[in-house]
Amino acid sequence: METIRLADGDPAWMFPPGTFTADIAASLATSSRRLRATLPGGRAGLCHEGLEYSLLPDGKCCVSGFAENDLVSFTVELRPPGYYSAETSTWEVDAEISVRCDHNVDCGTHTVECREVTGLTSPDQAVATLAQLIEWLAQRAAEVPAEQWREMDPER
Repeated sequence: METIRLADGDPAWMFPPGTFTADIAASLATSSRRLRATLPGGRAGLCHEGLEYSLLPDGKCCVSGFAENDLVSFTVELRPPGYYSAETSTWEVDAEISVRCDHNVDCGTHTVECREVTGLTSPDQAVATLAQLIEWLAQRAAEVPAEQWREMDPER
């Protein structure tokens, strides 16, 4: 997978012709800044900007991003129709709050909270939902101190 800054990517990788508007570009830029501000002092995206394009070797692309520190990760992903299956005709957005496994044998991360929205029929609707889920992540980050997320791990 190749990770590319939003500003350096090609919207045609995932947005149908004529659907990537100035409003969508502005919303993605705002959402990227909001995600980056979710955890002051943390990391935000592989490109350090919040949201970015994730381009797979088969040409499929999504917009994804994260904000994290050593205690908790807040991730989000916007997938176009057909991303996982050619039969999927709608957009999907999900957001997740996770903590690193603290078992003797590290199994990766454990999801503490998540939200998924499917059945979105337009890029405008999908990008608006992405903004809403990033706002939810930011609210949860403000409500729960980073050091308390481990205690909420359902697999603890």
